[in-house]
Amino acid sequence: MRDPIARHLFAEAQEGIAVFDETGTLIAWNAAARAITGWDEAAAAKQDLLRKGAGMIQIRDGKWVDLRRTAVATPGRELRIVLFADASAQVALTEARRHLTEGGIIDSVTRLPGAPIALGHLERAVALGRRDARAVGVLAVAVDLPRVGADVPTDELMAQLGTRVTTATRTSDLAARVGESELLIVLTAMAGAQDAAIVAVRLLLRLSQPYVVAGRERSATVSVGVASYPTDGDSAEAVRAAARDAMSRVRSGGGGYQVASQTKG
Repeated sequence: MRDPIARHLFAEAQEGIAVFDETGTLIAWNAAARAITGWDEAAAAKQDLLRKGAGMIQIRDGKWVDLRRTAVATPGRELRIVLFADASAQVALTEARRHLTEGGIIDSVTRLPGAPIALGHLERAVALGRRDARAVGVLAVAVDLPRVGADVPTDELMAQLGTRVTTATRTSDLAARVGESELLIVLTAMAGAQDAAIVAVRLLLRLSQPYVVAGRERSATVSVGVASYPTDGDSAEAVRAAARDAMSRVRSGGGGYQVASQTKG
């Protein structure tokens, strides 16, 4: 490379760059390429990079690169260029998410935590609430959608529901999918037990807006049961049961919300 600017860009690029002449001979291999792959230029020349497919490529155990190819015409010849970036962390994250999903830790449809995470979080929240004399809220949420033909498109509904719940709850709250059409939300940053009802009303308004399911806008029936520690139970299981009982009662009445210790609000 005779152009000093081109030489500088080649040397300082964050992506790996391999340049081949028209015969397929490697003629340039930058510092990023060496750092990403661990190969010096002589080792890289033996890898036959021009024949490898584009996209995510595993170059050795545990090392992945995102590989792309292009060509540049120069006076008298055409150079073929292989560009690649380190994708090992991205692949590892994807693999970790797959394991979490398969183990029920993360729900694959809503992208919310699963029941094991929610129940463990609730146990810890109640233990801390008992220690610090603070209230802990629990919302049990059920969503019912009319059938579309012979089926209820639950996954399509729950995917949208997961997004709405994430935006409607506070960063201090934990929302999880605990059943086919049920969520459990644990509220920890509460000034008092009444805060749970306030969050429930806001959530009900957000989740009751129409959904686009099977290509059509449809309304869902949302039922929210509200309970809190220590008002409605002295343990995580007791508070959760109180919230689910309240949710079942309001669900049988056509939806809305109900506080476990009160009549329907």
